[in-house]
Amino acid sequence: MIDDHVGAEIAALDQAANLALRSEPGTATAHSIRHHADDLILELREVHDWAHLRHLREKTGRLRVEALDYAQAVLLRRHALGADGGAAEALVGFLCERAGVPAHVAIAASARSESYTRTSDMLRLPPSPDAWHLPVLAHELGHYLIREVSHVRDKDERPLLERADNWHREELIADCYATYALGPAYPLSCVRLRIDPDEVDVTGPSHPSWRIRVHTMTDMLMAISDKHGRTYARAVETMIAPAWTALTGEKENAAQESPAHIPAATVFDLLERHLPRARYEPGGMVGAAERALTGEERRRPGITPAHVLNAVWRLRLDGRVTGETGGRALAMLARGG
Repeated sequence: MIDDHVGAEIAALDQAANLALRSEPGTATAHSIRHHADDLILELREVHDWAHLRHLREKTGRLRVEALDYAQAVLLRRHALGADGGAAEALVGFLCERAGVPAHVAIAASARSESYTRTSDMLRLPPSPDAWHLPVLAHELGHYLIREVSHVRDKDERPLLERADNWHREELIADCYATYALGPAYPLSCVRLRIDPDEVDVTGPSHPSWRIRVHTMTDMLMAISDKHGRTYARAVETMIAPAWTALTGEKENAAQESPAHIPAATVFDLLERHLPRARYEPGGMVGAAERALTGEERRRPGITPAHVLNAVWRLRLDGRVTGETGGRALAMLARGG
């Protein structure tokens, strides 16, 4: 009897993995799904009791979902209805290049919330996210970088992964990275678009509360400001703090840190040492990106995707968004800035 169940599980997993591989055979993600499926199939062939089968079914079920999500994402991307002009892919490429790691991640359109899947290095995003939502991609990519970034002196060491020794710390490190790489655009996207004011203090098994997370993001900007100038602190004072007050009615975010969390200053020091090129530097390019987005001047060389994402948020906060702003932003992102 159990052999029939095992056979059905193997067949279903094999079909899903083959579908992912056929949909886009030359990608690292498709091959990763196939290799993980092969490993699980070997384990399934050694199953002789129901408890072991139930345990493996959880793993095979998750991998089948990943395989099908990936195949659907490939098919959607090839259809005109699913095309986003390449903005998300270009943003991932920019962030990985600045971090000095290969961009071996796939982006899948999903009806579920944004997430990163470790098994296949897949980033799930809503279909065709706009420029104001795209900063969350840096947070999800942060989970990938935690495992990929190597020590400046020893390529076998993973300095970020060593600190991500519980789920809450990993989330906070990903928040710190996204803020480091994109500046105020990431915390603004969270406060303005993602947080329910009645749930700012809700803590989950894998995620600390939004109160702690936003406090960590602002602490990261202040840490950058201490070393690289007041621009980052001014962003906290003029954009993020007012957004938090508008959301919660509080004059300030009175978060209480706990030993289970990791201070932003600690992550800042790690990023400065191991990923210094990843840091967001506004310079005068955010203003130049704003003028390009409003049509006041042509796109200037040197504008990066990080500048574009901050520019669209400044335009939104200033009430200067038009019907063309979003499309122009995505087009600029797709061109790399």
